[in-house]
Order: sequence, then C-alpha cells, then structure tokens
Amino acid sequence: MTTQIINLAFFTLSCLSLDIFWITIVTESLKIRINPDAVTEQVPINDKFFAIIVDDFLLNPDELLEYAKTHRSEFEISQRSYPGEVLDLEPGSVEQISRFWRSRLSRVFSFARIGIKDSCQISLTTLQPKDFSWIQRLPHTDSRRDPGKENIALLVYLFDNPDLGGTGFYRYRDIKFWESMKPKQVDDPDGGFSIVETRYPMFGDPPKYPSESNQAVELITMVPAKFNRMLCYSGDILHSAYIPDASLLSEDCSRGRLTLNGFASVWPKQN
Repeated sequence: MTTQIINLAFFTLSCLSLDIFWITIVTESLKIRINPDAVTEQVPINDKFFAIIVDDFLLNPDELLEYAKTHRSEFEISQRSYPGEVLDLEPGSVEQISRFWRSRLSRVFSFARIGIKDSCQISLTTLQPKDFSWIQRLPHTDSRRDPGKENIALLVYLFDNPDLGGTGFYRYRDIKFWESMKPKQVDDPDGGFSIVETRYPMFGDPPKYPSESNQAVELITMVPAKFNRMLCYSGDILHSAYIPDASLLSEDCSRGRLTLNGFASVWPKQN
C-alpha cells in the first residue's frame, strides 16, 4: 500500500484577523501489483471450456490481506447470490488487473480489447448452509451483464488452508430441466423449489455447499486452492466454490476463505 499525505486548510475569522491552520491526514491506498514473471498454465475443463491458472500471481498478496483486515467493517452482504460479504475496490487500486484483462487474457480467451467492463472486489465466504436458498445448493453460471457480451471471471485465493476449498466445475445431468427452472427464479430465489424437491430427493437432506457429484450435477474437475493462485475461466461454465467442510469458514479475514474476485464483460472476437 502507498501512503498519501493530504493537507487541509481551515479558516477561522475573529474580530481582528483571519487565521489559517492546517491539518495533515495520512491515508493508505491499495495498489494491486501483478508478478510479471509468473507462469501461465492452461487447463482443459471440457471440450469447450478451459481455465487459466497462475501461481504466485500477485507481488503483494500480504498487503491485500492486510487491507481486507483493516477494512473488515466495510464489507457488505453481496447483492448477488454470493454466500458471504464483499468489499468493492476502486478502479485506481486494480489498474494492473484491468491491463491484464486487455494485454493477456484478451488473447487467451479471444475477446476484444475495447469495450471491456470490469470490476474487482474482495470476497469472504461466510454463509452457513442452513441459511441457503435452495439455488445456493447448486453450482451456477454468471449472469450476462450486457446483451451480446460474454463474462470472464478471475479469482485469487488469499488463504493458506487448502481445506477451505478450491473451485469446482460441473455439468448438469439434465440441462433441459434446469433451463426450464430459470424463469421461476426471476422474482423469487426460492421459486420452483417444490418442483425441484419432488424430482431430486437430495433436497430433502441437510443443505451443504457443492463439492462432489450429486443427483443434479456431475463434477468435471476441481482446482485446489493455494495462496496467491489466480484462476480465470468463462462465466458460462457451471462452477462453484468447492467447500466440503463449511464448519471451517470464518468471518475473520486471517482464517477465512478470502479471495480477490474480478469480473469482465467482454465482446467476443468475430471470426
């Protein structure tokens, strides 16, 4: 993090004179820095999709962790179905991530370098399964933000304990059924649950995070978590945090499942 010195002038007016006094404020600003020498590995998921893995991705992951701890009170419950709390990062903090979308990932995922809408946040998985909506018991795809565009997701694991879980990629066993369920959830996250519960007895069991294959989905592959490992993939592939033991989750940034998450809405290149 960099330190900024801000000098503020305050004025007081007395009957005899105009007095000026100064207050100096010291603030810390986060600047995420990418390791230029990190090695990129491309891993196939299925015939259509692949993932990019980069170990030792950030030059300053510990600074990011400290920033999260310092700003823990500013985390908010996600407006999406993310099972936890998030802290949005200002564009100035993630300039190198934005450049990475354009310079490296645009070539790998074959999308245009112009018209990219991207954002970054720090995320802490905290929700216990007993508090899930039924849809949170399943992996998901990322909703497209703009018609005609595609979504690319990026995350960096910021925890040392691999038992907190990596990321799983899945396929539906009956994709037509799940496509038919989407309209029922537009206004109600629990919409259609009676239909799902009747079809899949697993929904009568105690809720849990997605991990291994079940009646509804088949696990294709799982990328293990590792501190400062970056994982990037298309938001169109069915995916989820792979969490076999939710009791390990913590609201403490030092011990919890903390990640840096980036999202980009991009124009695919025309063939």
